Formats: sequence, C-alpha cells, structure tokens
Amino acid sequence: MTARRWRGRSHGGGVGHALVHAFARYGGLWLCYGMLIPPTTWYFIRDTRARRTTMSYWRRVRPSLGRWGAAVMTWRHFFSFARNLADRFLVGVDPDSLRFENRGQRRMEAAMRHPQGCIVLSAHLGNWELAGRWLTRHRHGVINIVMLQDEDPRVREQMTKAMGAHPFGIIDLRDPFGASLQIAAALRRGETCCMLGDRTAGSDVNAISVPFFGRPARFPTGPFVAAAATGALIVPVFSVKSGLRTYFIAADEPWTLSFSSRARRREELTAVVARWAERLERVVRRHPLQWQNFYDFWAE
Repeated sequence: MTARRWRGRSHGGGVGHALVHAFARYGGLWLCYGMLIPPTTWYFIRDTRARRTTMSYWRRVRPSLGRWGAAVMTWRHFFSFARNLADRFLVGVDPDSLRFENRGQRRMEAAMRHPQGCIVLSAHLGNWELAGRWLTRHRHGVINIVMLQDEDPRVREQMTKAMGAHPFGIIDLRDPFGASLQIAAALRRGETCCMLGDRTAGSDVNAISVPFFGRPARFPTGPFVAAAATGALIVPVFSVKSGLRTYFIAADEPWTLSFSSRARRREELTAVVARWAERLERVVRRHPLQWQNFYDFWAE
C-alpha cells in the first residue's frame, strides 16, 4: 500500500466542520465535546489508513502498548483532535470560553523587536491556529503566518464564519520560491514570520531526514535557511492545552544561525534540523495526544 503523505487539507471536510460549528454554537463546551464522540468513532472506524498510521505512531511513542492499547489511544487521539477543532469554533462563538496564558510573552516580545526579524517556529501540536490569533493581542509589529493555503473551500468558509478573517498576514506555500522571497522580505523589514517545522511541502530538496523517535523523518529546512540568510532570530514556541479550558504558550530562548562556509552548509543545516527534531520530540513525548499528524510521518 502506498503511504499517504500530507496534502495540506484538514480532516473532516466541509460537513464535519459545519457539524462541529453547530455543536459549538448551540451546545456550549460540555455538550459540544459530548457530541463529538459519535463522529470521532465513525472516523476511527471509517478511515483505516489514518487509524493504522496513528496506531503505529502510538507504538513508537509508547512501545509497551499492545494492539488494543494502541487502538484505544488512537481513538483518544482522534477525539483530542476533534476537541481542538471545536475549540476554534467555541472561541469564535464566545472569546471567553477558553483561557490563554502566554508564559513566554516577555521572551517573545523581546525577540519580535529584533531588527532583522523573528521566526516563531512551532509545529502542528496543540492549537497553533488559536495561538496565532492570540499572539496578535501582544504583538510588536507585523505578524505573518507561513502556511499552505490548499484547504477545502467549504472548510475555509466554515472557519471564516466562526472566527472571522485572519488578523495577521498570510504567506502562501503553494509557490515555495515566491514564499521564500516574501519571507526574506518580511524578515528584513523586522517583521515576525510564524512557521510550522513538522511538515514538508514541495520538493524534497527543501527537507532533511534526521532521527525522530528512533527513525529518520523528513523535516523542512525553510525556517533555518531563512534565519541564516537574514540574521533573524528563531524562537521555538509551543501552544498546548492544559486542562479543560486553558491553553498556554511556552517559548524557548532564541536561536541564532549562520553557516561558516558553503562547504559545511549542509552539515550545519542538518545539525540545526536535528536540534529542532530533538526539541520537538521532547514536547511530543510530554503531550502525545496533541500532535496532529495522522499520516505516516516516517514514510520516505
């Protein structure tokens, strides 16, 4: 069977997103979460590929799990993702339905004032969509989200209805070369670019395989190349749900990156990608239900 790889589209489709939107609007948090159980179970039964690859993920994260244990955790994983999606709609209906704690606010604000710009480096972990919106409350200067805009139009319509237009700039990865020019220009203007460093889009030339949970996995090089070219700071940031109603953001100390020579560029780039993968692995181990990659992440 051919491994399924990321295509830039959300699970659930327009109908699924419309249902979750209705649950959030008319049911409130508790009823909304409860009403997610049947569609989560249907998705668990129906999508055999996502179930199989997610069970494989759980056996990698928790080697002691047997087949049934991995199956239970996979269902919980799908339900966690459904709640994550519902939270976006809940906040759209009532902004005070969830709490947000930016524990790395001072560190991030200092980095975002850097004259060569700042790259906020994160992953599909927790709720990056809400985090991007919450960050605009404390921003210094312009914030740009670098993302692949290949979403199902029906899904995009539902998200816009619930949350309104994006309060930040968008740099679209559908044209990787054009996006790289826009990112470099934004950073040279001293702006902030938020980039997700756990999925690759476009050519394999722009990715490097490094160890991740004991096996090589491909990670994008774009954030690190952009930082080296512009002098921008890299700040690893993670938005994680803690408890029923609270999300918190944690930020690491800023990284700086430069290549000593063209001859050593690939070696040094591989080292920094491996550093990022190791940092992400530690966070995923602490919050395995909140990492949202439901395809074979390790497939070559």
